[in-house]
Amino acid sequence: MTFVETVVINHVNEKLRFNVPKERPGFLMWKVTGAWQRLITKKLSPFNLTHVQFILLSANEFLSSHGENVTQKKLSDFTGTNIMMVSDVVRTLQAKGLIIRSKNPSDKREMILSTTKQGTQKVKDVLPIVEAVDEEFFGNINNEQETLIAMLSSLLEEEREKDQVKLR
Repeated sequence: MTFVETVVINHVNEKLRFNVPKERPGFLMWKVTGAWQRLITKKLSPFNLTHVQFILLSANEFLSSHGENVTQKKLSDFTGTNIMMVSDVVRTLQAKGLIIRSKNPSDKREMILSTTKQGTQKVKDVLPIVEAVDEEFFGNINNEQETLIAMLSSLLEEEREKDQVKLR
């Protein structure tokens, strides 16, 4: 390597905030999310549910129990997931007998999603297991969980606000 190349590389490295991947927040978030999802997936397997199926089913149950007429769009917005993926997963949940899709009487273009009794029971059976995985996974930062939740919520709120500005 020439002297000039060495100087340029050293200058570039000095300008970089993070020199190694393990110090990059995005990389760490990716790895932590993957590790947490693998644990959840393992625990959900005996219930014949994927992680995304559980998230959408439990979110549908939550919104419905709070008086919402849940549509695929509302479910997508609430969970922060792609509307096309929601559509596919809802069809799978319907095929499993966990969700019913019915026409919205006030807007025939919309489908209202209702959790079946079997779906509600599935959420009741699985939710404590998912909560136990969270306790196990995040247990070593017990004293810091509120801080982590506040930081993640702040990041999500910033992204939501950016999305709202784009829509104007």
